[in-house]
Amino acid sequence: MSSQHANFLEFQHWARSIPPALLARYLRCSPATARAWQSGKRPAPWWAVHVLRLDKIERDEMARQMGYAHLLPKLGIVSGDVIQFRPRRAQPKPAPARPASVTPMPEPGQMQA
Repeated sequence: MSSQHANFLEFQHWARSIPPALLARYLRCSPATARAWQSGKRPAPWWAVHVLRLDKIERDEMARQMGYAHLLPKLGIVSGDVIQFRPRRAQPKPAPARPASVTPMPEPGQMQA
């Protein structure tokens, strides 16, 4: 890979979850080109990664300045006190072997008086 092209994994990281049409409009290329870059059929130019990275930095800084930084999702290790688990469901009780309302049948070959 030459210095003219971006690392595919780095481009994937910055372009993840961006639809090709929106990515194409943002990077000023055709949607087919954006799809080819995202799929890895063609290498993305070096500047595409820098544009996406700088856009993310600017959006985060703008959110911080406006007081919305606490609303941005943070990914990391989740501890047990963050997650609230639902209580376990009660195990269904097994059905009784013979319901009380059923009269037992005699064994074959025995007569009942």
